[in-house]
Amino acid sequence: MEKEAGMDRLVVAALAGAAGVIAWNLSQSGRQGPGAPRQGWLARHMLDHMERMMASLPENAPPKLVMSILPKLQAQNETIIALLREQNELLRGRRAPP
Repeated sequence: MEKEAGMDRLVVAALAGAAGVIAWNLSQSGRQGPGAPRQGWLARHMLDHMERMMASLPENAPPKLVMSILPKLQAQNETIIALLREQNELLRGRRAPP
């Protein structure tokens, strides 16, 4: 019974990790690179598969919880980056010789 619980945890962790990697890759899809056409097809295929899998999970499943928080984290990260850029500009202004 302990092995089954360990396997369940492993499966949930793997699903959450896969969902995070897919979400990150999809957030990077606006950037073009040498493999863009092939990558676009693969990303769409993986997204379709992930959407079907996520729809079949119960509402309180860990992968759904992880996916629900990703947009909030991305917005928070963008705010932090903007604040850091502002701080850098202010620090550079203080260091500039008159």
